[in-house]
Amino acid sequence: MGKRSTLRKWKREADARLADRCLLRDEQGRVILNMTVQDDSDFLSVFSESEAPVISTGVAEFIDNALRAVPPREPVVLRIRSSCIDEEEKPRYEAAIKEYYAERYLANAAELRRNRLLALLLLLVGVIVLAFAFRIEHRIWAEVVDIAAWVLVWESVDVSLFRSHAARAAGVRCLALMNMEIQYL
Repeated sequence: MGKRSTLRKWKREADARLADRCLLRDEQGRVILNMTVQDDSDFLSVFSESEAPVISTGVAEFIDNALRAVPPREPVVLRIRSSCIDEEEKPRYEAAIKEYYAERYLANAAELRRNRLLALLLLLVGVIVLAFAFRIEHRIWAEVVDIAAWVLVWESVDVSLFRSHAARAAGVRCLALMNMEIQYL
């Protein structure tokens, strides 16, 4: 049995296992994210950009990793199981989760604005350099300038289409997480 057939076999087995693990949904069709908290001493971060508390990076990483396979636009309900979270902490933790994703949403929006400005700037410089390439008399330098112009134009396309896609998806995910319902069990 060769390497290719072994890899195909492993892929079929993995696909079969993953097909059995479909997403859990509630009666409203939202994806259910179950979280068990056994010790809430590190639930909140000791740092925050504003007066409002935010969740720790460990909690954020858990949520982000658990939702990696979920499309960003999917509505989510977070079900927290814990015997150590009291009634006083519940609204504070919920506000901290929403504040964390609000801050991330604002950071993504700023990145998208920077990407749009950079793409526009690269496109304008590329067009100006391309126009300059037509004015150059010496053939070799005209080709060099022509190549530089097309590189700038391509970078503009790369930034506006490809790099910004991840930031847009992250922004949509943050909106979904800011609006998710949080239930304590």
